[in-house]
This record gives sequence, C-alpha cells and structure tokens, in this order.
Amino acid sequence: MGINSLTFLYFFLPAALIIFNLAPKKIKSPVLAMISGGFVYLFQPELFWILILDLIILFLISEGLCRFENAKSKKILFSFGIILNIGAILTASLSNQLSGRFAPFGIMVISFTAIGYFVDIYKGETKPIRSFADFVVFMAFFGKLFRGPLVRTNSIQKLPSWDKFSISETGSGLYLFIRGLAKYVVLALTLVSLHETLVAANANEPSVIGAWLDMIVFSMMIFFDLSGFCDMARGLGRCFGMDLPKNFYFPFQSPLVADFLDRFNMTVTGFFRHYVYDVLRNDKNSKPQFIVNTFLITMLCGIWFGIRMNYIFWGIYIAVFIIIEEFFLRKLLLKIPRIFARGYTFAVTMFSMTIFSATESSTIVPTFKAMFGVGTSLITDEISYIVSQNVLVLIGGIFFLTSAFSLAVRFISKKAPRIYGVFAVIESAVLLALITANLI
Repeated sequence: MGINSLTFLYFFLPAALIIFNLAPKKIKSPVLAMISGGFVYLFQPELFWILILDLIILFLISEGLCRFENAKSKKILFSFGIILNIGAILTASLSNQLSGRFAPFGIMVISFTAIGYFVDIYKGETKPIRSFADFVVFMAFFGKLFRGPLVRTNSIQKLPSWDKFSISETGSGLYLFIRGLAKYVVLALTLVSLHETLVAANANEPSVIGAWLDMIVFSMMIFFDLSGFCDMARGLGRCFGMDLPKNFYFPFQSPLVADFLDRFNMTVTGFFRHYVYDVLRNDKNSKPQFIVNTFLITMLCGIWFGIRMNYIFWGIYIAVFIIIEEFFLRKLLLKIPRIFARGYTFAVTMFSMTIFSATESSTIVPTFKAMFGVGTSLITDEISYIVSQNVLVLIGGIFFLTSAFSLAVRFISKKAPRIYGVFAVIESAVLLALITANLI
C-alpha cells in the first residue's frame, strides 16, 4: 500500500485523519508517529523492524550529542552518526541497483535528514528534539518517505490544525494531495508507457523528432513523478498540521542552467549547498574553488537518484554549463528576451536527459547524434503515428510542465475567491474520478 493507491486514498487516509484529529493536542505527536509506523508496516512489513531499530539508534545518537559535555566524546559520537548514515545510504542504493533487493522503505530520506540534523545539533544551529515521538515524526513522517522533500528542523512548521481540526487546512491539504496524485497517476504513468513506445521506435529507426520527443517525454515523466510525490507529501503534511517545503518550481522554464538546478529537487540542492558548498567556501571565493565546489554539488545532486555513473555524469554535464554561465554567459542570458534564454536552458537540459536516462553508456552518443540529425531522418512513419495517437497526452504534459495553469489558478484565487472555491471542488472531483479510473 503506497500513498498512490486506492487503498490509501479511500481507507487509510480517512481513518488516519479521524484518529489524528480526535486525539488531544498532548498526544498528537505519538499518534502521528504510530500512524507513520502503521503505514510503513503495511507497505513493507518484512523490513519494518529494521527501520524502527534505525530510528531508535538515531535518537540515541541525538540524545548523546545533547548530553555529552566532553568535546572529544561528542566528536566521536557525531562522526559515528555521520558514517552510519552514509553507510546506510550507500548500502541501500547499491543493494537495490546491484541485487534488486529493496532497502527499508524511506531509509534514504531518513539518512539524509539525520545527517543534516546531526550537523545542526553539533554546530549548535538548531534545538535538539528530545521527544522520541517528535523525532519519529520529523524523521519518518510517512508522507515524505517516498521522494522527500528533505526537511530541516527550522524548515518544518506546525500549522493551526495541530491544535484542533481545521477545515481550511485539511481541505487545502487534500486539494494539494489530489493534484499531486493526479500528476503521478494520470500524467507520469501514462508518459511511462509512451516513453517505452518511443524507445522501441527509436531503436528500430532513429530520427531527429523521435529522439527529441523521447527526451521531452522522459523529462515530463520524471518531473511529474518526482513533483507529484512531493506535492502529495506537502498535501499530507498540511492535512496533519505541518508545512513542508516546496521541492520543484517549474524547472524546465528556467532562464539559466544554474536556475534549473535551484528549481529542480530544491530541498536536495539546498541540502548539499548548505552542508557541503557553504562549508567548503571561504572568504576569498576564488574561481578554482567555485569550479571544484560546483562539480561536487552537482555530482552529489546526481547521486541522490542513485549511485550510478550516468547520474554522476549528469551532474558533471550540468556543472560544466553552470561554470560557463558564471564566467561567460550569465550577463548575456539575463539581457536577451526571456523566451530565448529559456529556449537555451530547455535545450541544454534536454540533452542532459540523454545522460540521465541512459541505462547503458553506449546509448548516449547515438541519442546525441540523432538529436543533432547526424545520419538520421527528420521523422519516421512510426513516430508520426505515435504522435497522432498521443497528441492530447503530449499537449497536456507540455502545458502542465509550465507555470501557465498555476498562474491562472493563482489569479482566479486572488481576484475571485468564491469562483476559485467552486473550481477547486470541481477540479478535485474530476481528478478523483480520473485517478480512480486509472488505478482500478
């Protein structure tokens, strides 16, 4: 049972909301911790106790960092906590990719969150969480365990609905959750099958349009998958009285590649900037240091998706363009009409997806050649047929890849809040129907 299932939508979530809202304020944290634990158990019962043991160990390390007064002992415990979590990240990623075995659910998100939390405690930049229930909610709230977002103790805030039931907070949370679920179910899953069809067609007879279309479809698929789960997490957080940070902000309409990185997986990029880049940066901020730090950050952002060479090369590719922009192109790109700057960034990021999507390195160069039209036709009959059969999916995907719909909804909500309220109800009902039809 995932948060993208009908069982969760129609049974687990309503029951969890009733239990949480009926609970007195004093025990809401333990109740939400148990709800999160119950969800993890239902999702992955065979590895449930490993995750519980991990959370207990992490809490004991947190307590030790708070109580130890000896600097040497505190440093040893801090180092152990960091090494433990890095080991968990490496083990989880490698075991999944090399052997196909699934790691404990949410271990990647929990381990990265724990590393940031331990650093903040060690440096005295945040107040420690002394309640085990509060610690579990912070580390392992079930809504964010799939794709994030990554949170810091100062980036997660309790909403009024933590004190008592709030129709407006719960309603807005459910609205955001349903929109995120629709992104994944209606758009991402549909684009997965389209991407597979395009891969097969391009393997038979490559073409310029086929190669570009495949990368655009793959980019939309990744965006709607990741941002859909993060919207679901934010929506669930709001339902249960927490304000989680945004993780995506229309990255494919960025005017700079550096801006793309800041808009794509925002909390992950922010995590590495704060805990790696800012630590390595000095007052001189020399060009060589900027180059080294940029390569390091982008490669780490790639490794977030898994420890594979194509993700590392993707990070290197992005870093090269960020460095070129910083030293040569930034002023020009900010002066020219925004549409041309966005076109440049869109092309660069589309080429980057040939690296990101490659399961074998041998496929990268042929895809690049096809996109540049080297030794290939403009379009094939098979690609023309695929486009004609999926034109509505392509138009809808490209439209929702931009901020057009979001800006329209925001405008209506400010200028005509009553109309917006009716629209939100109708939109939610339509999306629920589409989600249910697709998941049955």
